[in-house]
Amino acid sequence: MQTDLFSFAYIPAWFEQLYTLAQLATPEPWRYKNPEYETQNTETPILERYINQIFRKQAVEYNCASEAQADAAFYVRNEFACFHTGLYTQAYKDIYMCFERNKKRDTLKQWYFKGFTTNSSPWLKYVHPLPQKPSFPMRQWMTYFSPEWEIRINASHILSDAENAARLPEAVRGAWNLPLLLETAVELARRKARIDWNLAVPQLFQSRVQYLLPIHLTRMDAPDLAIALSVMDGYYIGHTCLTLEMAYQNARLLARPTARWLLELVE
Repeated sequence: MQTDLFSFAYIPAWFEQLYTLAQLATPEPWRYKNPEYETQNTETPILERYINQIFRKQAVEYNCASEAQADAAFYVRNEFACFHTGLYTQAYKDIYMCFERNKKRDTLKQWYFKGFTTNSSPWLKYVHPLPQKPSFPMRQWMTYFSPEWEIRINASHILSDAENAARLPEAVRGAWNLPLLLETAVELARRKARIDWNLAVPQLFQSRVQYLLPIHLTRMDAPDLAIALSVMDGYYIGHTCLTLEMAYQNARLLARPTARWLLELVE
């Protein structure tokens, strides 16, 4: 199975389809207040990336699963295919993305997007069992972030990476004491997490849980970026810096973010 959504299926009026999904699903913000980059999709860019990532994840699981277990990730039978989006309606009904065999002559794609629907739809009448909600098996998991643990970061190593450096605010990129600024900002975030338990946000990286902390480098009332922390044996290691939009999108894969510093990004 193709692991790219648009290689797998022909999807007409994609942005309109996403808008329909946003109306069907439990309400949540799907766009940024002040996006870092302009996108063609101005209404639901977060939802668009989320669906693309979930499709890829479920397609990879389908390709790797045994025949008996593949249906749990992605149902593909005869003229119909579907997978669980991980989203729910306000009535807590599961939402599925559905496809039918492509019979249109103007495209070579094997599948054609049929629509988003719930588990009570007649489209799913003969689908049994229904595909399961996307799950994220994790080799490490803590139910909470421990702010008492030490955070070890090699700031010079992090900042020597071009991608990390490009994510920093321009105002501090040339600072002679930038490694010290970053280390101090990380320590400040750890101390703030002692008071605000909701500050640290989980994300998944290579099947391992990491935590995201907001980093303030230029102002105290709003973070400039986030740092990803890997869970070790009694301490954390900081590996990389992420833009705030990257942090939100990564966190959204696991669950709808509730941390204030992420919610302030969206509307």
